[in-house]
Amino acid sequence: MTETFNTGPRSQQVKGYILNYISQNHLKQNDQLPSEAAIAKKLGVSRNTIREAYISLENEGIIVRRHGIGTFVAHSPFIRDSLNEFSPFAQIIHEGGYVPHFETLSMTVTQVPNEIIDALDCSPSEKLRCIDRLVYADQQPAIFVTDYLAPLVEEADLPWGIFKGNMVQFLGASLEPSLHQIRSYIRAGVITPEISSYMKLSTGTPVLSVRSTIYNVDNRPVNFSRIFFNSSIVELSTVRMIRST
Repeated sequence: MTETFNTGPRSQQVKGYILNYISQNHLKQNDQLPSEAAIAKKLGVSRNTIREAYISLENEGIIVRRHGIGTFVAHSPFIRDSLNEFSPFAQIIHEGGYVPHFETLSMTVTQVPNEIIDALDCSPSEKLRCIDRLVYADQQPAIFVTDYLAPLVEEADLPWGIFKGNMVQFLGASLEPSLHQIRSYIRAGVITPEISSYMKLSTGTPVLSVRSTIYNVDNRPVNFSRIFFNSSIVELSTVRMIRST
């Protein structure tokens, strides 16, 4: 039977500490975590608070507790996405040890928001197809995406009835000319009230906020996305070369 507690903000902070500890120490499956007593002493919290955090992580399948032996990593909680090259969401989630699946939350035609006008090279009077979708890692919401499709996509009359949630795969298979590149801008963000229930996170929770535009080989914008990554399980990485002086 699953144990449950009234988990408060303090145990959530402890949970974040443990997740960061796993990531920063590059712990892998079956690596042992410090004891509850050691973490309680380091953080200055009660053993009960540590236990709440451990039970939450165990219920999520991130750690496993072995009676009389200790606590071990069940699998790495982090999904790692490299900024150096594009990988589909399904691939990075699978490589993180989770099972990916997509849910299309809504598909509407809406007035163009101001930030989209220049990104998709369209007029303020145009209405664009807007799709909200959620990407899961196992049963946990990992990524929330709002897509705006450029006018050239509507002109192509794509078969939206067969769309399963994987946008890049769908556009790549359906559009001519082919897709070429994605330009992204990353900033710190917080969960808004509108999407907190979908992400199963409290309003104001820190997330990774990304704005991306997909271009085709003719350098015409195809799609603009607002992407929110659940930063408790997703991290972005990059390798940058040091210029010689």
